[in-house]
Parts: sequence; C-alpha cells; structure tokens
Amino acid sequence: MTRIAILADSGCQIELKQYENQGIYIVPLCITMKNHTYLDQQDITSLEVFETMEKEDIMVMTSQPATGELVNILQRIKDAGYDEVIGLPIATGLSSTLNGMKVASEMVDIPITLIDTKGTAGNQKYLVFTAAKLVQEGKSIKEIQVILEDMIQHSGTIIMAPNLEHLKKGGRITPAVALLASMLKIVPVMELNYDLGGKIDVLGKVRTLSKAKATLVNRMVELGVNAKEYKITIEHVLCESSALDVKQMVLDKIGEVELELRELPAVVGAHMGVGGIGVQYIKKYIG
Repeated sequence: MTRIAILADSGCQIELKQYENQGIYIVPLCITMKNHTYLDQQDITSLEVFETMEKEDIMVMTSQPATGELVNILQRIKDAGYDEVIGLPIATGLSSTLNGMKVASEMVDIPITLIDTKGTAGNQKYLVFTAAKLVQEGKSIKEIQVILEDMIQHSGTIIMAPNLEHLKKGGRITPAVALLASMLKIVPVMELNYDLGGKIDVLGKVRTLSKAKATLVNRMVELGVNAKEYKITIEHVLCESSALDVKQMVLDKIGEVELELRELPAVVGAHMGVGGIGVQYIKKYIG
C-alpha cells in the first residue's frame, strides 16, 4: 500500500513537528524583521511579531521557505518510508512556496502532488487535516485531489486592513488595492482573488470600521455561506475585541456555524498590520 505524507507551510498555523506521527509535515516560512530573518514558529511567534510591529511601527517582510529547508523536510519524509507527498502550500498569489516544493521534490526524488490552496491560515489548516483524514480512509491521491479542489472552489478569504502600507510594500495586492492606500478616511475591504492565485483584490471601501466589519459578514451571506455546510474562521492582528464583534455578526446572520477565532499567523498578519481582521469560509468535508 502506498504511504502518503502531507506537506504544508507554517502559514496553516499547525505547529512544527506536532503531527508528524500522523504523516503531517510543516515547513517554516521566513520572517524578516529589523534586518534579521527568523523561521516562523521555530525562532519567533506570531504574538512576538505583532507586538514588535505595534511598539516599533516597523515593516515586516516574509518569504517562502529556503530550498534547503524544503529539501531537508522532504528527505525526512522519504526516510520515514513515505512513497508520495501531497503538497498544500499557502496561496500562489501570496507566496512562491508551491514552486519551491516542486523544485525540492525533484532534488529529493520523491513524487509530489501540488494543490494550490488559494488561501492560508484557517482554510489551509482545514485542508491539511482533511487530507490526512482522507489518507487514513484509504483514498488515492487522485481521489484526495478531487475532494480538496472542490472544497477550495467553495472557500474564500475576506479581509479588512485599516492600514494598507504593509500590504502595499509587501506586494501582495493588486494595483487597484494599492490605489486605495492613498485615499484618506477609507477602510478597504478586500478578498483573495482566485483568478489571480489568491492575490488580494478590492471588494469594497467604506468609511467606518463598523461598516467594514458588517461588509465581511454580508459578503459571506451573499455568497451562500451557511451554518450546515461551511466552517468559518475569524482571525485578527491584536484586535480581539473587533474580531469578537465580527463573530457575533456571523452568529446573528448565519447562525450556529462551526467557528474558530484566533490570531492570524505571523506570515499573514505581518502584511495586514495591527487592527487587521480576516474572515475565511470553506465547505466542510462530510465523509
């Protein structure tokens, strides 16, 4: 029987090495701050990154895992007796990690099936655990790929960021969003554009934080997100009170949905800046 491992990056918020005994391997993304590069989770936590951003008002840059890191983890997977790998990296519109996984797999000589999650954080995490469950159920790689890609097509990420400078300098946004950065008294609401591989694009612009929060939830309602079929994750950068407001709006408008609330992963929150909130939805796997 073919042994299949799952490989993802730390953008999915799963702790490094925590689930390797279940075939889930996580490679750290890189965070550069004050001229020093850290390995996400291994050298620095999300909270440490965000608190430094808040205190010192500095720019934080992120990048894909080094090729050496990817080669090392794929070699460990191969040495552990796995025959094939399913790669579930952060959205290609946000990072080149998918390409890095491809190059490293060729160097290690282990087959890898790469699936663009078109997201990160909560959605990526859910896809990783679902993939591992499907492996345990004895599904083939092709069957797993079909199921995950259908889930991805029924998923999305909507965000609000009071300060666009981090996103603009990080290059994760479209020119239309960058233009908003120069507009005063505007709170832009954005979503990951799947046609652009998950790059951040304009959804709307409002003039108050309360309207921005409402827009996050109204967009999900408009797209048909419901309590029965979907899982929702609300994530934030040092603004739990605002995130709780969004949670209440979700419960009021969508109902008692499966919901998780937490801080964003450092590699995403670093670009959104303090006060940023992301709402994610994904269709659940019912096996």
